[in-house]
Amino acid sequence: MSPDQDSRDQDDAVKQAMREAEEAVDKVRSESQSGVYDIAEADDSDDGIEVVDDYGELEAKLAEAEAEAAALKDKWLRAVADHENYKKRVKRDIDDAIHRAVQGLLGNFLPVGDNLERALSVAPADAGESLVPLIKGLEMVRQEFFSALTKHGITPIESVGQPFDPSVHDALQQMDSPDYAPGTVMIEYEKGYARGDKLLRPARVIVAGPGSTGVPAPDSDAAGADDAGAGSAEPASGPASGPASGPASGSASGPGATGDNGPN
Repeated sequence: MSPDQDSRDQDDAVKQAMREAEEAVDKVRSESQSGVYDIAEADDSDDGIEVVDDYGELEAKLAEAEAEAAALKDKWLRAVADHENYKKRVKRDIDDAIHRAVQGLLGNFLPVGDNLERALSVAPADAGESLVPLIKGLEMVRQEFFSALTKHGITPIESVGQPFDPSVHDALQQMDSPDYAPGTVMIEYEKGYARGDKLLRPARVIVAGPGSTGVPAPDSDAAGADDAGAGSAEPASGPASGPASGPASGSASGPGATGDNGPN
């Protein structure tokens, strides 16, 4: 059965319960008014006892109708609650389906942004006049690409200079650093992204090891820390001594072990 059909069935059940409750109340009111008219017109000398009996019967019917109305009201409230819960479940399922679709689509598009940033990062600062238009064109494409992501609620995850967070960071290895505190992200190899509170792609990072002697960088200096980390990114991937320090810390060895099998 489709979600629309389930929703219509829920609405019909609620409307039916409300109609039954209204009919029960109208019935009691009609009988009560009829009984009052009979009592007002009755002869005290002839039908006094019968009038008392009719009044008692009306009271019993009223109590019965009130009980029926209470039961119908309870049924209606339960139907409304079930309907609200159903709508929440449907909304949650739709949101999850959208998130999975966006995540799958961005798996193919985010590497394009990564390559644009890599191309701009290696552009020479003293580029000749012939290269300036090309560099400006790449910068415009990069800005337009990430502006489109922002319009759809997709934002990058801040990593460099931040404490390592396994929920949003994928650690590739550990390295001791004089500039970062232990457990702090010092190099970002691949930027991570999130949509609202849901992760689309974790950031692939290198974390400062237990022998690091730096202090946590202030938030305002995060950009500078990023530049400093990027300068040492090339040597980090070469020596075998870098990953060897990973097992020294249990918290970082877990993500490091799965780094190669991170986001596709």
